[in-house]
Amino acid sequence: MDVSGVVVEGIESVELPKMGKIRQICDDEKIENAAEKSREELEKLEVLKNLSENDEVAIGVGSRGIDRLDIVVKEVVKYIKQIGANPFIVPAMASHGGASAEGQKKVLAGYGITEEEVGVPVKSSMETVKLGTTQDGTPIYFDRTAYQADAVIPINRVKVHTDFSAEVESGLMKMLSIGFGKHKGATAIHKQGFENFARIIPEAGRFIIKKVPVIAGVALVENAWDKLYKIEAVESNQIEETDKRLLKLQKELMPQIPFKKVDVLIIDEMGKDISGSGMDTNVVGRVKEVYPDIDIIFIRDLTKATHGNATGIGLADLTTKKLFEKIDFNATYTNLLTARVIENAKLPMVLPDDKMAIKTAQLLSDKNRSNVNMVRIKNTLEIMEMDVSENLFELSKGRGDIEIAGELKEFVFSAEGELS
Repeated sequence: MDVSGVVVEGIESVELPKMGKIRQICDDEKIENAAEKSREELEKLEVLKNLSENDEVAIGVGSRGIDRLDIVVKEVVKYIKQIGANPFIVPAMASHGGASAEGQKKVLAGYGITEEEVGVPVKSSMETVKLGTTQDGTPIYFDRTAYQADAVIPINRVKVHTDFSAEVESGLMKMLSIGFGKHKGATAIHKQGFENFARIIPEAGRFIIKKVPVIAGVALVENAWDKLYKIEAVESNQIEETDKRLLKLQKELMPQIPFKKVDVLIIDEMGKDISGSGMDTNVVGRVKEVYPDIDIIFIRDLTKATHGNATGIGLADLTTKKLFEKIDFNATYTNLLTARVIENAKLPMVLPDDKMAIKTAQLLSDKNRSNVNMVRIKNTLEIMEMDVSENLFELSKGRGDIEIAGELKEFVFSAEGELS
């Protein structure tokens, strides 16, 4: 893509504000020893102790970047092995990884979950079995390899979803109904539209628990700093209620950008490891009504772990040539066609570099150096610390929920216009 000749009238007169670092103040409690806590939770479950020697146990792991996920997975594997059963890993991530077996294996490898690291096979396949249908006729599919196992244990983070609100959103039930459904199952459920997810996900999850030997689940919750706050192992008959209860907890812990109005939001990176929609709509809005009101979003780059999947790029207004050239359109379009949210594939305006994009964003906001409300975050998971423009920096002083964490500084760009 050649955007070297783009002309932005008036950009020469744009003076960017100084930016200063602030830090939100909140409970930073976290689990110190994830392996120990995982073992403690697993030991509570009598159903695991009833596993027979040589039972095949499928452990479902998804595509999200979760704090110390590899440690939790390793501990579950270790515990199952000690009982005498034979655990293995199944990617439970719907169409992610380009909807290919090798692609999904690669996603897990990016989190340190490989056969070498975990010590058990990673059995990745896109083959499914049809278990039946929901009451409205929606087909329910399940990973064939996991279905043939003697036991199934999903491991997933409980979190608010980016596209719908309900008692059960992202969590163990969603992994069972969509993640384990692979590309075929995810497509079938997404065809019903997000407006029906509040009904379909719990219904499909209950159906799967009856038809498949799901014996337990491991639910994870992160705090506002994206650190493991809770690990809870539950038997299958408690999975739905656990999802409901932990979702309420996660909503209490979830941080937001602490200002009523943001003219320009700069996001350093987005990706499937950050959010199902690349950037969390519970933070940036566009799909959901959130606090604050954000006018212009500039996204700078993709995470390495997203492997070119730019799902959610359509939520942004501006991006750079650097990001555009990293997009794997096969993976991105496969994911979005499965989810049936093609608007999130629409490209924002692509500009040559960070400097031009940020100046253009400020120009479009009709604000100047002294009154523009500009915020820069690393990604939508990490928003406890952020850089803010001069006026927001002054407004932050004296607030009980914010501390000043740095001095005001000018933007620094490389000779190529890259933001440092």
